[in-house]
Amino acid sequence: MKRLIIITYFFIFAISHCKAQPNGGFENWTQEFNYQNPDGWQTLNFMSNTNPPNPLSAFKATGIDKHSGSYALKLKTIFINNNIFPGRLADTGCAVFTGSIAVSPFSYRYGFPYTSRPDKLEFWFKYIPVGGDTAGVIACLRKWNGAGYDTVAFGGKNIPAEAGYTLFQLDLIYKSTEMPDSAVIAFASSKLPTCARQNSTLFIDDVTFTGTADIDHLDEGAVKIKIFPNPAKDNLTIEVLNEAADNVQVFDAFGKLAGIYKIYNYNTAVNTGAFAEGCYTCEIRDKKNKILAASKFNVIK
Repeated sequence: MKRLIIITYFFIFAISHCKAQPNGGFENWTQEFNYQNPDGWQTLNFMSNTNPPNPLSAFKATGIDKHSGSYALKLKTIFINNNIFPGRLADTGCAVFTGSIAVSPFSYRYGFPYTSRPDKLEFWFKYIPVGGDTAGVIACLRKWNGAGYDTVAFGGKNIPAEAGYTLFQLDLIYKSTEMPDSAVIAFASSKLPTCARQNSTLFIDDVTFTGTADIDHLDEGAVKIKIFPNPAKDNLTIEVLNEAADNVQVFDAFGKLAGIYKIYNYNTAVNTGAFAEGCYTCEIRDKKNKILAASKFNVIK
C-alpha cells in the first residue's frame, strides 16, 4: 500500500513494458487517507494532508463526466492556501503526471517503462476554463544514457475549451533514432500560473500512444537544439541553430515559468542552481512569441 510517512511521500508503482499508458482509462484508483489517486499517476492531492489542509484537486469522475468505462480523471485548479513548497509549486494550479513526488527534499520522479516509437499521444477531454485560463499536455519519450535521460521524442500543446468530450491528438517530434526506454505524460488544468484561475476544470479519459514512427524517422526541421550538460546541476547552455530564435522560456513539470532567457549568438546560459530537481521543458520562441520548437532537460542535485 502506498503511504504518506510524516515528511516523505512517494507514490510507488510497478508496471511492465507496454504499448498504452498504464491505467490510461483511469479505471484503477487507490485510497490515500482522505482521497483517492489514479494508479500510475501522481496528483497534488497529497497537499490536502497539510495543516491546515488544502482542497483536493484530482477526482474520480463518473456518469456523464466519463468518456468510456466506469471512470475518468477530473482535474480542478485550486489555490494552495498552505503552500509548503513556495517557489517550487505555483500557488494556483493543478497537474497530474506519470510518476511520483518526494517531499523531503522536494523533487519529481517521472515516467514509466516504455519501448515503442508511436506517432501520437491521443486522449479524450473536455475543458471548462475560468476567465482566460488555458490547460496543457506534454509527452516525452526518453532513454537513459548512464548519467541522465536523453530526449527521444517530445510533444506539447495547449488544450482548448470544450464543453463535450473531444478527441485530442498530440504529435510527437522525434529528436533521435534511438528506441526509448521510458515515457512521461503530464496534464495541467491551468498551464501557466500567470493566467491560472480557480475552478478551471479538465476531464481526461482514454490516454494512449498510437501509431508507429519509422525507426529512421527524425525531425529535420529548421530548428536544431543542443542542451549541455544534461542533466545539469548549477548551469547549462542551450544552443539553438536558427536565425529566428529570440529567447528560451523554461517551465517546470507543473507549467510554472522558471525563467526567460535571451538568445545571443545562437545560445543562452541558464543558471539552474536554484531550480528544484526534476524535468523541465524549454520552448524556443521568436520575437513574436511564436513557439519554434521545444525540448527538455533534467536538473539533479
